[in-house]
Amino acid sequence: MNGRWTRRAIGTGAMVILLLLGLSCTTLERNPEVVGTYSDRLSPYNYKEEGDLALIVVGVDGARLIRDEPYFPLFVMVANKSKETFTITREAFVLEDPLGRQYAMAPAAEVRDAYHRMDLDRRLFLRNSSITGTYVGLFRRMSSDFFPSTARTSVQINAVKLPPRTYMQDVLYYPIPESGLNDVPLRLTFSVKELQEPIPVVFAVPKTLGVFEKDGEGR
Repeated sequence: MNGRWTRRAIGTGAMVILLLLGLSCTTLERNPEVVGTYSDRLSPYNYKEEGDLALIVVGVDGARLIRDEPYFPLFVMVANKSKETFTITREAFVLEDPLGRQYAMAPAAEVRDAYHRMDLDRRLFLRNSSITGTYVGLFRRMSSDFFPSTARTSVQINAVKLPPRTYMQDVLYYPIPESGLNDVPLRLTFSVKELQEPIPVVFAVPKTLGVFEKDGEGR
C-alpha cells in the first residue's frame, strides 16, 4: 500500500507475548504479532492512522466508562482518500488484544439484548464527532449503522459503499478482550479488498472513575 502508517513508540516492557494454543476466542485466524506501538493521538480519546489512501480514527470516549458490561463501544471513522470505492462490511474491522487474540464485531442482536448503554454511547458519539468531523470537512458523509439503537427508528446497515472523498463514522461493539479492557494496547485493523494492506490503529482505553467510584473498583 502507498504510504507508511506513522506510529508513536510506547515504553519498553509494555507488553508480553503470551501465545496460548487452542484458546482462540473466535474463528478468525490468530495473529501472533503483538501490538508494539500506539497510533498518533488526534485528541485525548481519539487515535488515528493516516496515509495516502485513507484516514482511520478510533475513539474510546465511550469505552472508558465501561465496567461490568459484556461489550464495549469504539467510535470509528473511515475517510476514503483513494480513487477506489471501498466496500466496508462487518468483517472489515477486527480487534486484537496483546495476548494475540482476535475478535470479530459483536452480533447486533446480542448487543441490543445484553447491553444497555447504547443511547448514552450515541450521545457521547455525537459529542466526539465535533472533534473528528473537523478532519473530514471536505468529505461527504455516507450512512452507516451497524448497531441501530432501540430508542430510534433505523435500519441496520451491514455494508457501506465508500466512494472517493467520502467518509463513514459509526459506533462499533466488541466483546471485552481476555487481556482486559483498560490501559492495555489494543489494535483495530481495517481491511478491505480495495486496499493492498490492512490499516491497524493501536490505542488504549483508560478507565475514568465515576463520582462514587474508588480506584481499583470496576473492570
